[in-house]
Amino acid sequence: MLTPMAEEEKKVKSGRKDGAKIGAVIILVISAAVFIPVGGSAVFESIFNKNKPSVFGTYKGRKIEYKAGTEFATAASNLARQYEAYGLDTNQYASSILNSAFENTIKNMFYEDAVKSSGYAVPKEAVNRMILPYFYDESGKYSPKRYNETDESTKTELRTSAEKELVYSRYTDDLFGNDDGSSSRLYGVKSSSKEQAFVAQMGAEKHSFKLAAFSTSTLPSEETVKYGKANSDLFQSYNLSAVTLSSEEDAKALLKQIQNNEITFEDAVAEKSEKFYTDSLGKLSSPYFYQLKLTIPAEEDLNKVTGLANGQLSDVITTERGFSIFRCDGASSAANFNDQATIDTVLAYIQTREVSYIENYYTAKAKDFISDAATTSPATYDTSVGESGQKLDPANPADARKIAAGGENIVVYDGFDQACTKYGVTKVDVPAFPVNYGNSQFMDTVPSEASALSSLSRNADAFKTMFSLKENQTSEPFVLGSNVIVVKCTGITTEDAAEIENYATQAGYYDQDSAGNAILKSPDVTNSFWTAYYDMMMGD
Repeated sequence: MLTPMAEEEKKVKSGRKDGAKIGAVIILVISAAVFIPVGGSAVFESIFNKNKPSVFGTYKGRKIEYKAGTEFATAASNLARQYEAYGLDTNQYASSILNSAFENTIKNMFYEDAVKSSGYAVPKEAVNRMILPYFYDESGKYSPKRYNETDESTKTELRTSAEKELVYSRYTDDLFGNDDGSSSRLYGVKSSSKEQAFVAQMGAEKHSFKLAAFSTSTLPSEETVKYGKANSDLFQSYNLSAVTLSSEEDAKALLKQIQNNEITFEDAVAEKSEKFYTDSLGKLSSPYFYQLKLTIPAEEDLNKVTGLANGQLSDVITTERGFSIFRCDGASSAANFNDQATIDTVLAYIQTREVSYIENYYTAKAKDFISDAATTSPATYDTSVGESGQKLDPANPADARKIAAGGENIVVYDGFDQACTKYGVTKVDVPAFPVNYGNSQFMDTVPSEASALSSLSRNADAFKTMFSLKENQTSEPFVLGSNVIVVKCTGITTEDAAEIENYATQAGYYDQDSAGNAILKSPDVTNSFWTAYYDMMMGD
């Protein structure tokens, strides 16, 4: 006969896909069954032996301690068992397990208080119904003999656990309804059957792709120099010093003192200047023309400063921060595009102020890529026959049979693959996934294998570009994050829609999870989990 905890474990295992192990454990968390003692995990029981503070937070002043016998420790131990049952290493997930147990302990305390304040008392008959299966015999019938042979402490524990679970379910059923997914769902939040069907079918159609990404994080040196030469005035370097004050009135008074030889420019720098734009000696730190344009907002003032003769002082100039007096210390210098430091300066300018230039460059390259991918004839290679990389001709019957037989040594290269090689980009095979704006957990999310698609979940235009493609059709280049991307649709599949019952159950779990997050924000809760966790786990 299965205990309530074992029943929950069986339900979780049978209702989730193999690839959702942790998700299955998360679903288990949303149940009072997690607080029922059933024998713990040695890994988590060993934590009790650490001579460290074990208070992870409070609820209405009541401490939530990690020590033997507490709901928190019981929940953590039971969750650890579930991770182990799914073949997961609990050491790798220790913080997740403990945090889930802690958060659900708080939620359970909140639910118990809410039910208690309502005046609800668990009916004795309900408790009896819940623990009755524990005393079934092998034929599934109640066994008085098994009941009489069970010691009183076990019976008491069963009743206590059953009452706790019934209190928990009383609150969740009233608020969210019984989340078994049945059409006769009672109480709480409802969802229409049409909504359930719609959401269940949203992720049914999936597309797979080949992807080539041109990173816009940098630009070839020759292209950087090309831009610099076309905009050489921006990188003209001016030999200037400056004194900057916060007050225009003070700056004008200081200028008169310098002009009357009452104070030297150097002493003014040392004694008066705010040095917003200079080093300690007053030398301009950002001497390029494009930098001066940012420092001096007014074009007329900018022209005055760049037109100063050697040794000449400017009037008081309004700058981005304060009021400045500039001095020309020598002739300006044209940019030397043979100097790597200058090239780096130009690249930094493009990266921060002319990103579209980089995007346009790689978009043009991507268009050439697409053209080559379309014109390069498909080729099939068999690395197991003759010279490595030997070309097989599909028109040759013998070769065609080898190709049809397939196997791990048969690799098919099409024009897209060859273009990737030619342009030095890595081809990424993207597994099939559906349109999932926002990466909803109700559907397959954007595959992690394709790092270039990491920002796809919030880009409707990119989704439209990709999922408008027919099979074997290649997209136009599009910008996504820090890449210009080209994709080729390699397949379109339509899976059976998830069972509506599964969706409804899943929706109920997410409702409860959202409630838990709201409870954690309550002023009645103090959460010192991470401080306590690191203190407990990182010491002896």
